[in-house]
Amino acid sequence: MLTVALIVTCIVYYKFLFFGHISWDDPEMVFKNKFVKEFDIKGLFTNHFVGNYIPITMFTHSIAWLLFENNDGAHHLINLLFHLTNGILVYKIGQRLFKNNSIANIGALIFLLHPMQVESVGWISELKNVLSATFYLAGILSYLNFTETSKTQDYILCLLLFVLGCLSKSSVVIFPITLICLDILIHKKISTKYILNKIPFLLLAILFGIINIKTQTADLFINHAHEFPYYQRIGFAGFALLKYLVLFLLPVNLSVIYPYPEINTSVFAVGYAGILSVALLLFVFIKQKKYQALAIVLFIIANLILVLQLLPFGEVLYADRYMYLPLVGFGWLTGLTISKLKIQTNIIAFVCIIIFSVFSFARGNDWKNALTLYEDINKKYPNQFLVLNSMGVESMFLNEDNKALDYLNMAVSVAPRNYKGFYNRGLLYLKNNQPEQAIKSFNQTLELYNYPKAYIGRASAYYMLGDFPKAINDANYVLELEENNTKAHFILGNCYNDLNRLDDALKEYNKCIEFEKDEAEFYFKRAIVFGKKQDFKNSINQINVCLLLNPNFFEAYYWRGVAKINLKQNACEDFKIAAQNNFQPAVDAFNKYCR
Repeated sequence: MLTVALIVTCIVYYKFLFFGHISWDDPEMVFKNKFVKEFDIKGLFTNHFVGNYIPITMFTHSIAWLLFENNDGAHHLINLLFHLTNGILVYKIGQRLFKNNSIANIGALIFLLHPMQVESVGWISELKNVLSATFYLAGILSYLNFTETSKTQDYILCLLLFVLGCLSKSSVVIFPITLICLDILIHKKISTKYILNKIPFLLLAILFGIINIKTQTADLFINHAHEFPYYQRIGFAGFALLKYLVLFLLPVNLSVIYPYPEINTSVFAVGYAGILSVALLLFVFIKQKKYQALAIVLFIIANLILVLQLLPFGEVLYADRYMYLPLVGFGWLTGLTISKLKIQTNIIAFVCIIIFSVFSFARGNDWKNALTLYEDINKKYPNQFLVLNSMGVESMFLNEDNKALDYLNMAVSVAPRNYKGFYNRGLLYLKNNQPEQAIKSFNQTLELYNYPKAYIGRASAYYMLGDFPKAINDANYVLELEENNTKAHFILGNCYNDLNRLDDALKEYNKCIEFEKDEAEFYFKRAIVFGKKQDFKNSINQINVCLLLNPNFFEAYYWRGVAKINLKQNACEDFKIAAQNNFQPAVDAFNKYCR
């Protein structure tokens, strides 16, 4: 049965090998991450990314980039391979815990094929989810070995896997609580003595928890907009628990975003009723000494407790990806229930495989690209700022600028206190050479939040208008906050270049190249400065590097031709290439020097 589930999982996710990445987190985590692309191990271990300190995950991304570079399908394949590995681990753990192949099979196939898993497996940035789960599940197996043998090496291995899991995703800090749940399941009683060997785990969990809170705060992922009174947070937590149960039983209308429900009495009544129901269920299990069921329910709750927004982060109340590990518990609970009811397991298993695979395959279509994903969310939950803003940005990348402006206007309309909508609209105006409108949008951003990127955008707009003092002022302000900000140095270089402060311009472009060695435009701009300084040999050298990085930088061919003319060299081939790509100065130069 496990083999069938693994094969069907491959079929379900096969099309992801031909899908691209999306604009949420994937660029920051992988495709535009200089530490990943340069295999900078020190940088991977000394920085945090998108609100996470996850050096092992980032190291894995770096290996993937080293092997496959920007091949989207290969990055998707890595997620899938870890998911398949996790399915096997879930099966093995199920066998060890329940001594029952039917429960192990049901648990594994639900884990592998449930439609809620599509988000974790299909989103490249969620490598942290599937990778950390591998360490987490392998750690459970090591702990089970330790409970049977009491060998120190099994305990140390479990501790090591726990640390690797925490360095892959911080939510693994819940692992010691999971081990206590397993103690209840194995020993069929609740005892404090089993807590003693968890003390090193608990101390490490506290350490990694503190690190996570600091990184979430530093990257603005602690969402103060959702800092409701605690009685409301508890109500929302109960509401989310019930929604997870409903989505497990009926996985339809799945979405990357599930917005907070309206704040009203009925929502909190449902939430508190959900919490009381769970508490009552646990009480009944304890009273009737049904320790297997008790342990599994506690396992599910333990692996959801950190994402129930008691400490608010992000934009959503609940999410499919948060169910990645809890689905292990739901699968075991389903298998346990089926075994108690004496139902024919193979028939149920095949029905589950068929239903879940069909739903998961259909859900996968929404992940074809970023725009299809955002449109799916917008259809299910219209007028959500995060979606409208993202659709605006994605449309801008696709050069559908009118559509982008409509989305961004709607975004700032539904969330006039969210600075990101105004900022992205400013970028769109910059792209369309409307610096006055861009400045207005960046000013609206800065009225809401002192956002360094908005100063960079405004500096670019001032530069376009030729207002160099204001552009320099904004760029210097950013450098006071972030001394290694490449864009700020680039704007300063451009301003000094236009003001013929050539040594100052060269100094700024040198800094840009020091921070980002693979950006062709930096070398091109440095070449222009050398040209102005009559150092045409160095100018050509810089343009050669520029064209090595970007052979389609056609303006650079023209300026290399200009430098060659000054060195009394043949420039016709360079002028010809630039002219063939409609660069008008090159057309004029070709007619003048090559006819």
